[in-house]
Parts: sequence; C-alpha cells; structure tokens
Amino acid sequence: MSKAIKKYLSLIKKHKKRVIAVLVIIVLAVCIYNLLDQSDIDVTFYQVTSDKVSDNVRIVVLADLHLKEFGENNSRLVNKISNLKPDIIACVGDMNIEDKEDYSVVTTLCEQLVDIAPVYYSLGNNEYVAMLFNNSNIVSDLKDLGVHVLDDESEIVSIKDTRLNIGGLSQGKDQFERYGHDFFDKYIEEDFFKLLLVHYPEEFQGELEDYPIDLALCGHAHGGQVRLPFIGGLYSTGEGFFPELTEGYHTISNSNIIISRGLGKSSFMPRVNNPPELVVVDLCWY
Repeated sequence: MSKAIKKYLSLIKKHKKRVIAVLVIIVLAVCIYNLLDQSDIDVTFYQVTSDKVSDNVRIVVLADLHLKEFGENNSRLVNKISNLKPDIIACVGDMNIEDKEDYSVVTTLCEQLVDIAPVYYSLGNNEYVAMLFNNSNIVSDLKDLGVHVLDDESEIVSIKDTRLNIGGLSQGKDQFERYGHDFFDKYIEEDFFKLLLVHYPEEFQGELEDYPIDLALCGHAHGGQVRLPFIGGLYSTGEGFFPELTEGYHTISNSNIIISRGLGKSSFMPRVNNPPELVVVDLCWY
C-alpha cells in the first residue's frame, strides 16, 4: 500500500464522524432532489437477441401509472412514446388505482397510444381488484378503444417478419396454481417468440422459474419505491424489504425478465431517488 493511500486512510479514520456526516448529507441531498423532481421521465433501453426474431421489433413498456399525468391528458408522456417509434406498446398493469371510480386518465392515454402502435395490456392487482370488487368496466372500456387486453390470454401476431406469441398472465403467486396454470401450460406450447406480460416479477421466484420464456415484461415493484444509493430498492409489496427484483434486466433459469420501475405511486410513500421510467426493448436477431 502506497504512502499516499495510507495517509488518506489515516485522515478518514481520524475524522470518521465528519466523513460519515458528509456522506449522510450527500445521500439526503440526492434523495430530496429526486423526491422533489418527479416530473421527468427516465427512458431505459435494453436489447434482447433471439434467433426467433427475423427483424428488429421495438417495444415501449409502461407500468404502474396509477392515474399519474405528465402534462394535460398525459401529453408529455404520449409525445415521448411517439418519438420512440415503437412497433408495440406494452402496458403491464396497475395503470389505475383500485378504489378510484374515475379511470379516465387510463382510457384517455390509451386512446392516444393506439394511434401510435398496437397496445397490449396485462392486468395488475389494481385492475383485477377494481373489476372483482368495485364493478369496474375498465377492461371492456379499454377493449372498445382497440386495446388488446390479455387476461390469462395470448395472441400470436406478426410484427414485420417476426411472429410473437404475446401472453398476458393476470395471476399473482398466490392464485397462479388455481387460476393461471391451465392458461400458462397452453401458452408455452407455441414455438414462436414468447413475449409475456406479467405484472408480478416475484412470479419468477417460484411459480414461473422453470418455464422457458423468451422475454417477460413486469412492473409492480415500483423500483423498490425508495432507492438507496449503492443498495437499490428498499421495499416491494411482493418481496418485502430489500427485494431482489425491482428493476432492470434479469436472467432466471431459462427466462429473460425486464422489470420497469413504473411511472406513478399508489400509496402515501413517495418515490425517492427513483424517477418515473419508460422502458424500451429492442428485439433483434443478432
């Protein structure tokens, strides 16, 4: 160890309390800045290669809007998505809030999105609870707009020269065996590129772990809601404290998974150090 390094370590040790105080102030400043500035939208790009893809396909992923608006009628969000020139737009659940009767933010947004690209929509816990217990018509209203709502359903579609088997799994871990298993067994039989929209990433910590999914798109974890520097997400409803699957690209067994940090929030807990996020996935053959 050089003398210079020893000198710096000695100074840090000598002024340990001051160093810790400075670090705490820096972390708090970053967190407060990010807490106050939730109007910007991060755009995160991923590239996924597969020999099942004949031509490049671009997917823009929205998750967990929770009725948030970026400009009047979500104009800033729509413009950003339009400028990304997607071939497919995927909404992976919780665009609404379960106990809010007025979900016009969602329908107004989707009415604009279907003019940009085909919209495929899987259900999150908020859509599901709203339908089951609050008599919500959100699914039928979205279908009337031309949105492909996939409630334990799949569609085989051709995008350019690539055929995709797009599935939407509505069940969380607790309900999968009872309600989702039959759909899923049929879904994985097809040979085309399997693009699965599933709200809950924790499905891949058990139920879906051994299934071969070319690409799963998830949300739900809100990036851990509060993101701690050098550590990551603090808490997720499905995974508890210091969750593993809150954002980014993961390979689990035979599946590729991309998790969006989402766009809004549904509880009193603010997003801290965790800007709203749009995910862009480019499927390529090379």
